Amino acid sequence: MLDERGAVEVGTLAATLDEHPVTVTQVCYDLQSDGHVQQVSGGVYTITEDGRQYLTTLSE
Repeated sequence: MLDERGAVEVGTLAATLDEHPVTVTQVCYDLQSDGHVQQVSGGVYTITEDGRQYLTTLSE
């Protein structure tokens, strides 16, 4: 979703994915630790170039 929409707020991600916002926040934190997403402000995240490259490995 971040690769298609750019920066997205955790609440929007949670609603779209039908997950609890706390769960999404934790996953975003983990993805940020791995360098796949970056927090741009508050609860808003965007995908990094490393994250885009990682997505290509998942679809292969």
